[in-house]
Amino acid sequence: MILRKASREEVVRLRSIADYQFGWPAGDHLIPGDCLVGISPATRRIREVYGDEGLIAVLRAHDYQFSLSLLGGRLLKSCFPPPRHRVVVRAPLESKSVPTRLVVEVDPLLRPGDEVLVVDESDRLLGVGRLRMPVRDILEGCAGEAVRVRKLVVEKPGA
Repeated sequence: MILRKASREEVVRLRSIADYQFGWPAGDHLIPGDCLVGISPATRRIREVYGDEGLIAVLRAHDYQFSLSLLGGRLLKSCFPPPRHRVVVRAPLESKSVPTRLVVEVDPLLRPGDEVLVVDESDRLLGVGRLRMPVRDILEGCAGEAVRVRKLVVEKPGA
């Protein structure tokens, strides 16, 4: 991966992708003006976006949409009020699969395949992942995996 500072045009394009995927003003919150980008050596396309604190998101090759890191999840959470982009669960996550029985609330605007923030009932970020079922099926209590979690927030011992 080739790491370099993003050009002004690349920042505008990345912010446009984020605004399209998550809604305005996600682009301004997720993509800092001085971000670094990871370029694929094979395709010469942007694959990763880094901020001051680390990896924010990865651009998926097949659809050129963002897969969020935990940092990206925190940034997205800070720019939208609940329940936007959130799946609220009632118990701490112990695995990377959220069954529908644990879901308390879901953003009604979400669709299967959307990037979601998995939060507890007090809106603390537990993880980021991808919605696997339609919201209607989740709320009706159909059995199955509601969210496939990609990254879990790890609680530090003694914290």
